[in-house]
Amino acid sequence: MNGWMIGGLVCMIYMVSVGGLALKKSPGLIKIVKAKMGKNMSDKAAILTSYIAAGVVGIGGIVLFIIGAGK
Repeated sequence: MNGWMIGGLVCMIYMVSVGGLALKKSPGLIKIVKAKMGKNMSDKAAILTSYIAAGVVGIGGIVLFIIGAGK
């Protein structure tokens, strides 16, 4: 297992953890996203932002994993 595959696995773990917390509508996650993105953000927008971030990182993780498997 090389660095590319490890990076891909870490990204996929991030995707599962953030996606799971967003699915459960965790108050801690909402608080963190609002603090980083803007305090006037609604809860629904914070959850949507979390879903988008998890999806983008997950796609990146899959790409990294495939690149690592090819080497």
